[in-house]
Amino acid sequence: MSFAPLLLIIIGSIFEIIDGTINLLSGAIFKDGIVPNFISLPSLSIQVSLFLLAIIFSIVNILINKSNRIVHFCTAIMAMSLFLGRLSWLIDNIKWAYFS
Repeated sequence: MSFAPLLLIIIGSIFEIIDGTINLLSGAIFKDGIVPNFISLPSLSIQVSLFLLAIIFSIVNILINKSNRIVHFCTAIMAMSLFLGRLSWLIDNIKWAYFS
């Protein structure tokens, strides 16, 4: 269970790299040059949920594993920053897709 947060962070970061590559190449891939919502919203939702799970597992590891608290605390801080960054992007995309 101690490696689960790091694995979730790596998988979420891979989704971020894929999103960034698609956004970079969106002018060549898509007709309007904008990534459609049916691609970006599910990807952002997956990233947010993976980083949230990493936070939860890190907190559990902090409470259970007394010897490596600093490592799990740093993992929790890293997952929290990634979670908040992706959550702001998700809220912004939902706002622009459905309320404008």
